[in-house]
Amino acid sequence: MPTLRGHHAVSLLGAALLATAALHHAAEVDAVGNARGPLLAFALDGGFAVTVLAAGRWLGRRGFSPAEERRVARWTYSGTLLAVAAFAATLAVRAFEGRPLVEPAFPMLVAAGVGSLGGVVAGYYAVRQAADARRARDAVRAVSFVNHLLRHDLRNDLSTIRGYADLLTDDPDAADHAATVAAKAGEGLDRIGTTSAVADAVLGDADHSRVDLAATTREVLSNVGDEGPVTVETDLPETAPVAANEGVRSVVDNLVENAVEHAGPSVTVRVAVRVGDEGAGPGDDVTLTVEDDGPGLPPEVRDGSFFVRGRPDGGDDSADGGVSGLRLAATLAEAYDGSLDVGESSLGGARFEVTLPHAPAESAGSDT
Repeated sequence: MPTLRGHHAVSLLGAALLATAALHHAAEVDAVGNARGPLLAFALDGGFAVTVLAAGRWLGRRGFSPAEERRVARWTYSGTLLAVAAFAATLAVRAFEGRPLVEPAFPMLVAAGVGSLGGVVAGYYAVRQAADARRARDAVRAVSFVNHLLRHDLRNDLSTIRGYADLLTDDPDAADHAATVAAKAGEGLDRIGTTSAVADAVLGDADHSRVDLAATTREVLSNVGDEGPVTVETDLPETAPVAANEGVRSVVDNLVENAVEHAGPSVTVRVAVRVGDEGAGPGDDVTLTVEDDGPGLPPEVRDGSFFVRGRPDGGDDSADGGVSGLRLAATLAEAYDGSLDVGESSLGGARFEVTLPHAPAESAGSDT
C-alpha cells in the first residue's frame, strides 16, 4: 500500500479545512437567511484553507525527499494544533469567567488556517536549513578527503619520482636532468605538506606548534629572485617562533607574491618580522610586515571586501590570484588566532601586516 507523501498530507489538511468552512458557512446562510456575511467570512477562512491546499501542491514540486516532505507536514499539523489549542484556551478562559461564547467556529477556522500556513512556511525553511547544513558538512568531508588523498597518493608518487631521479644522478649524461626532477619532486612534496597544513587550519583541525616565522620568511624570500627584477629589503630577527603550523608559509608566500606580481616592474619589497609590539609586553605577539613601492591598494582590498567570498557585485574573483591569495592569508591568520591589516606603505605602495601569537620556548610542540 503506497505511503501518503508529505505534500499530500498538507493538501489533505487544506481540503479538510476548506470543506469544514464551506459546511459551517452554508449552515449559517440557512440560519440567518442572509448570504452576505457568511460569504465574507468564508472568503477569509476559506482563503487560508485554499492557500494551504495550494501550498501542498507547491511542496510536491520542490523536489524534496519523502522524509523532508514528512517533516514539513509535521510542522504544518503542529502549527494547526498549536493555533487551535491557543484559541481553545482563550475560549476556556471566557467560559470559566461565565462570558458568552459567540460563534466560536469562525475564529477557530481562521486560527486553524493561519496555524497551518505558518507551519508550512516554518517547515519549508527548516528543511532547507537542514539541507544547507548537510551540504556544508558534505563539502567539509570532501575537502578533508581530497586533503588526505593528496597527502597519501601524490606524496607516494613524488617520492618514487625523486627516488628514481637519485638513481639517475650516477649517469653523467643525465645528472642535470635528474637534479631538476629531484628538485621539483622535493618542491612538490613540500607543497603537499603546506597544502595539508593549510587545509587543517581552515577546517579547524590544526594542532598548533612552534613555527619559526623568521626562518620560514627567509626560505620564501630565497626564491623571490626567480620571479624577475626584484629588490628585497629585509629586517628579520634570528628567530621568531609563532603558534601555528606549516601553513604559515602560505601566508608569507601569498603576501610576497602579491607584492611582486602587482607592484609593477623592478619592484622593491620590504619584509620585516618583529617580535613583541609597542605598548605591550615583550614577546606578546609576532608581526610580519610586507611592503612594496607599487601603485597602492586596489579598492576591494582597501575596503576589506577581499575577505568576503565573491566580489561585492556578486561575481567571482577566483581568477584574481592577488585578491584570492590575500583572502587565504587573512583566513589563515584568523585560524591561527591572529589578524591581517592593510594600509599604505612608506615606500608609496601597499602595506600588509600579519600579527600572530608568539610561541615561547616552554610551549608545547617543536620548531619547524
